[in-house]
Amino acid sequence: MKIKSPRQAQEWSYSSHRESIGKALSSPGNSSNKKTHINCGSSARMAGNVCANVDQIRRQGRWNNTAINGAYLTNLPRELVQSMAGFPTMVDSFILNVPPLTHLPASARSCSWRLANDVTDWRRKNSVITMFRKAFIQDSVLMMELHPCYLVWQHSIFSDPAYLSFKRDMQQIEAQEHDPAHTLLQQLHACAL
Repeated sequence: MKIKSPRQAQEWSYSSHRESIGKALSSPGNSSNKKTHINCGSSARMAGNVCANVDQIRRQGRWNNTAINGAYLTNLPRELVQSMAGFPTMVDSFILNVPPLTHLPASARSCSWRLANDVTDWRRKNSVITMFRKAFIQDSVLMMELHPCYLVWQHSIFSDPAYLSFKRDMQQIEAQEHDPAHTLLQQLHACAL
């Protein structure tokens, strides 16, 4: 019996990578013109996995801080995020078919439809917020330092003792990660694995 050697990692061609990203985006019924940008983000993440630092990644292409940060969830197509949150991808799925209100004046009818649309938009936005609440809480410590004047930080959850303990732990971890000796030690450990 012949034993096969472990499969070597092969470089993926640009066209096949782009094609697979296009298939992944179109499978839930979404279309996007951001396939190239998603490709760039995944390339930067792959380079990070092999211990390349940010400066090396930037030297390889036209990367700046906003391009690397743009690989986060903010640049995903809205339709993709909605389908991942469980919403139907069909355009007419949020329209309620009801008989017209004949006893109200035309201005009141248009106002009631706007109110119904606002309620639907509110529910849709809140469900996405609910889905990303864990990521928001984890990122809140750093966002609070960048934007201390936001009203959201006045919510009672951010003065809860459990959150304050979490905040102290996160600040200690963040301070430790910016220590040059710790960063060098961490890189050596990651590359040794």
